[in-house]
Amino acid sequence: MKKLACIDLGTNTFHLLIVQTNADGFREIFRERLYVILAEDGIQTIGPAPYRRALAAIDSFAIAIAAHKPAQIKIIGTEAMRTASNGQQLMDYVHEKLAITPEIITGQREAELIMKGTSLIVDLQQASSLIMDIGGGSVEFILIKEGTVSFMQSYKIGVTVLYNKYHHHDPITPSELASLTAHLDEILAPISAELQELDSFHLIGASGSYEVMQSVIDGEIQRNTCTEYSIAAFQSLYDRLITSSEEERLQIEGMPPERVKLIIVAFALIKYIVDQDSCQKIIVSPYALKEGVLSEML
Repeated sequence: MKKLACIDLGTNTFHLLIVQTNADGFREIFRERLYVILAEDGIQTIGPAPYRRALAAIDSFAIAIAAHKPAQIKIIGTEAMRTASNGQQLMDYVHEKLAITPEIITGQREAELIMKGTSLIVDLQQASSLIMDIGGGSVEFILIKEGTVSFMQSYKIGVTVLYNKYHHHDPITPSELASLTAHLDEILAPISAELQELDSFHLIGASGSYEVMQSVIDGEIQRNTCTEYSIAAFQSLYDRLITSSEEERLQIEGMPPERVKLIIVAFALIKYIVDQDSCQKIIVSPYALKEGVLSEML
């Protein structure tokens, strides 16, 4: 038995997950999630304020790592690190602070790890399933038919990217929403074509945006089990949020304050997939990239 740690340096959030291995795989012993919003000023360069937040997050992780002393640590950088001109500079700081060489992975590799993590907790052998991980810089789609991957792709349409490009008024205007949807029509044509050939599929949500459904509808976020929601339940929450202002969303019981700004474009992304006629339900998975990394470390 030993301790393993994974650090996910995402565009919106930095995550640290430390687990204890056991006969069944692993169990969580420490988790920290810090909102850095690296693409706040655009994804081409990490601005001064988000850069400072990122440094503070790494410093906090270093303290936790020193306290728990994991035997092995894996550090992963995703879309902002892939794109930002000063992403490597930030990764150099990570290496200096934690004495671990971080890895900037491709979007395709990110999708692979998300699938591996999700498969630890969701049965992917039965109905057709579309795993969708909504990040700040990119969104990963993995379509699985009868247990076999038939489509896997990462798109540069993360919520911070979409927010900066389309969400300029509060609440979002119908024309902004229409422009966003038209953009998704163009970008997501390949996955839409795949879904239109299916009689039915389940949408598996593997990111913090889906936790909003858990938090608002059920009053809590599940860490060790999946939660299922009907399309009607999502639609009801979508209708409530889409015309709301940030101030109004802050008053919604269960709404995480950190999600208030970007949740509209996140839900627009989800609705785009849900509006495919063959989508039957939404399954929220607590496992994603970090758990996929840990499964490989095992």
